[in-house]
Amino acid sequence: MDLRPQQNQILEYPLDKKLFLRGPSGTGKTTAAVARLEQMIRQGIPAESILVLTPQRPLGKPYFVLANRPDLPAGGRLSILTIGGLARRMVELFWPLIAESAGFTHPEIAPQFLTVETTQYFLSRIIDPLREQGYFDGLAIEPLRLYSQILDNLNKTAVVGFPLDEISPRLRGAWNGNQAEARYFDQAQECAIKFRRYCLDNSLLDFSLQIDVFAKHLWQEPVFQEYRKNQYEHLVYDNMEEDYPVAHDLLRDWLPVFKSALLIMDDSAGYRSFLGADPESAANLSLTADKILRFTEPILTPAPMIEFRRYLVENIRLEKPVEPSEPVKLPCIHLHYNRFFPQMLDSVCRQIESHVQSGARPGDIAVLSPFVSDSLRFSLQIRLEKMGIPVTSHRPGRELRNEPAVCCLFTMAKLAHPQWMLKVTPLEFRSAIMTAIDGLDMLRADLMANTLLKRKSEGNTLNPFSSLKPEMADRITYQVGEKYETIRLWLSSAQQTGKPDLSGFFSRCFGELLSQKGFGFHRSYDLADATERLIGSTREFMQVIEPTLPDGSAGAEFLGLLEEGITGAQYLPSWQEERPDAVLISPAFTFLMRNQAYPVQFWLDPGNTGWWERLNQPLTHPVVLSRSWPAGKKWTDAEELNHNQNTLVNHTGGLLNRCTGTLHLCLVQVDEQGNEPRGPLLQAVNRFLRY
Repeated sequence: MDLRPQQNQILEYPLDKKLFLRGPSGTGKTTAAVARLEQMIRQGIPAESILVLTPQRPLGKPYFVLANRPDLPAGGRLSILTIGGLARRMVELFWPLIAESAGFTHPEIAPQFLTVETTQYFLSRIIDPLREQGYFDGLAIEPLRLYSQILDNLNKTAVVGFPLDEISPRLRGAWNGNQAEARYFDQAQECAIKFRRYCLDNSLLDFSLQIDVFAKHLWQEPVFQEYRKNQYEHLVYDNMEEDYPVAHDLLRDWLPVFKSALLIMDDSAGYRSFLGADPESAANLSLTADKILRFTEPILTPAPMIEFRRYLVENIRLEKPVEPSEPVKLPCIHLHYNRFFPQMLDSVCRQIESHVQSGARPGDIAVLSPFVSDSLRFSLQIRLEKMGIPVTSHRPGRELRNEPAVCCLFTMAKLAHPQWMLKVTPLEFRSAIMTAIDGLDMLRADLMANTLLKRKSEGNTLNPFSSLKPEMADRITYQVGEKYETIRLWLSSAQQTGKPDLSGFFSRCFGELLSQKGFGFHRSYDLADATERLIGSTREFMQVIEPTLPDGSAGAEFLGLLEEGITGAQYLPSWQEERPDAVLISPAFTFLMRNQAYPVQFWLDPGNTGWWERLNQPLTHPVVLSRSWPAGKKWTDAEELNHNQNTLVNHTGGLLNRCTGTLHLCLVQVDEQGNEPRGPLLQAVNRFLRY
């Protein structure tokens, strides 16, 4: 591996010292850290004595790649963890030691660690009865958003480090609106406290309780202190700015134990601040280091892109710009003007086709937008596939129930388990059969839904194809009828398997039926990815929920919950998968958290206010529930403006640092809603164009 002089300093740094490394993204910090790790292992340091920490698992991808290299010396494996993952491991290992002191009612019961969906499930059992009593009455919010914001408050108490009963006082102190609406903060706090009590009574640990037990109870136990002193000798902590203050507190206490440490921080980042990320807290860890080193030279980002970033920052912050002595020339920045949104999508696809014809890999191209709706993704996919260019997307905020693969598998599960009495509507069956049978059009699928689906849920819910009149069978075609019969007979045999195992059913339905040639899931990466996420969510859900429900009803409960919007957790493979053959369509924030450079970027509709605005969260607040916010200080419009400016500067700067070739800014005069876009990012671009 060829390294630059600034990167070689990392390799040469002594293994009995602690180094704090910082700099903008794209300057080679992680590459140097991976090279140092490889050197350490080749010099004979046991891999099992090295701990690699990242804020979330996708950011650990370069280290996972190193750990799996077959040419490394034989021996133990690297520990690549998040603080959350470490907390779960240690709480489970030392459970008998701390269960009683942590306040669990039945310490003899083994802990159950909750996932996103199981946490939402138990929280709904607490909140729904309270809503029937009038809680949150008058607040226009969907149940799923209500659950997620209360969980966000719980998580903030754990990762920032303040008691549950301070949620409402902190939010009330900053509230600058109608004081009558401040009662919602009290109700949200009461729900959080009731949920915490429920977890303590039933040995359930959501993310917030795992962190709380780990940091406040287990960390100070003498037995655990001795254990962690002997566990690891060397530390690499990457992307510290994306981690939360309690994680930094624990590392500050832990660092004296390590022989060496490499602490890595991106400047002007902290993209996960809405989840508790605290760059200021991370920067304070520099006080524990023997040396502070700063990388300043971008490795792949071209100079015009850096220059464009400077101009953009000036114009976003409305600073007085330095007038250039000659006209600005930025050959790698291209602006495309279109009147309407569909015309913009046509232009984007033509530009992508031109790049591919010029030799670029589709996987070198990223199409970014503040939000990626189903219609946007579908529109781009249809256009690009007509050009023979494959597309992939990653949208972790998308609800699992909205994936076509999941809708299809849900319908299959209902048809295979009539004892659950879950009705399948003709619309559901039409969508499912179109997804299940390759090439089936809507007209024939509608005919099948109206003739082959029985109106009753009990017994066999599908009619055989042979029951159709000959003229109807001709319209549907016997080729489609043969595939339908394969599905019907498979579902009929699945009814005879005895006790329902929903995750096993989904797995078998995919492997034995839908992924076969001629069916809709055959060679479809997106459908396979959604199926994997569904199977993982189902398995996790069943392990926790099944013992609390009547025999055989857990599958029906799971289907009902996901249809209501309770979503599955994010899984590492969908984050890590690289498709060099496919154009990536992604929300801009999700793209930043991939931490991966792309030669070509398209920014869609810079006039959209989604590039700028903070999400409306009436029951929580990422800044107010942080350590940096003074108690009692009001959140004003000026604070909102400053926060949005800083966020836009950081996000656009992060995107430009990850653009190594060409940037296309795709502007429209009329957006999808028929309005003229006037967002701050577009205004900043327009001011820049004066040069």
